[in-house]
Amino acid sequence: MNIFIDYHSRTPIYEQIKEQIVLDINRGVLKADEQLPSLRQMSAQLGLNINTVKRAFSELEAQGITYSVAGKGIFINADAQKNSMYLQQALNDVKTAAINAKTMGADREQLLTIINELFKGDESND
Repeated sequence: MNIFIDYHSRTPIYEQIKEQIVLDINRGVLKADEQLPSLRQMSAQLGLNINTVKRAFSELEAQGITYSVAGKGIFINADAQKNSMYLQQALNDVKTAAINAKTMGADREQLLTIINELFKGDESND
């Protein structure tokens, strides 16, 4: 797991950490029940204040993406992808884009063609 912090971004650093952890979960880099680095390890690795990392980890746990075990650490929840508010945001973004495309003249078949192309080959994984 590699986290890159963009210090020029308007996105707060703790949000960048959260987003990259969720992205790694969705990509399969982080798996269910896999342990994340400790707060101290991650803050040292990234050169950040421990409270910044703690806020990111706390919000991930509040969203059901991670869980903590006293004395053991923080782990990826098995249902992290399903619980992710990022999934809902992505679906809302797709809806907004589809509405914009429809407004510009796209028809149902054009939109469905794009979606079907995105999922081409995924049937074997289901």
